[in-house]
Amino acid sequence: MENVNLPREVENILNSIPGVLSTKVIISGDAIEELHVMATTSRNAKQISRDIQSIMSAKFDMDFDHKKISIAQIDDMDKLMAERRIQIEEISHTINGNLIKVNVALKKNDIMVSGTDEAFNTTNNAHRVLASATLKAIHQLIGDACVFTPEDVEIITIGKKEVVVAAVSAINGYSEEMLIGTAIVRGELKAAIVKATLDAVNRKLLKLIM
Repeated sequence: MENVNLPREVENILNSIPGVLSTKVIISGDAIEELHVMATTSRNAKQISRDIQSIMSAKFDMDFDHKKISIAQIDDMDKLMAERRIQIEEISHTINGNLIKVNVALKKNDIMVSGTDEAFNTTNNAHRVLASATLKAIHQLIGDACVFTPEDVEIITIGKKEVVVAAVSAINGYSEEMLIGTAIVRGELKAAIVKATLDAVNRKLLKLIM
């Protein structure tokens, strides 16, 4: 029986190889046809390729030809982050009685996504629902590759500046990781909360959006 989760399992494991930023599995029929890998220049491409072949053999019992492994290396992480950065298009909210409903629209290149969430209109909920709507929009970009859930949003003062601190849980298979993002409040607080949430997950997104 075909393992529909195999591509995702392979990508998750190969992404843990030192130097690997992201992996894309190309399927032909029921078989893995190619592996497209983006990596830093911290390790030689041949070393990374050998690691991939070893893992494919040991973990998945596959004798994978190195000719089917394509490795692109990048030494400018700032440039890569800029190319993959998700932009905020719009933040809107409505209040109906004691409920607040928030919509966050994001854009990556030419792809537009949006997320909506609502909760009772308390101060804490108003902050948390913004983070939740942001993460729901992100899930439209990454599917079920990873599950992000908002844990907490705090507003702190440091150096006489208001700073938003967002805590997000990243659940991938059986593993869970706490991610922290920050953003200085410049103008609207709502925008800073969305930016802090994006800041928390940006590094993870590098491996999930190729």
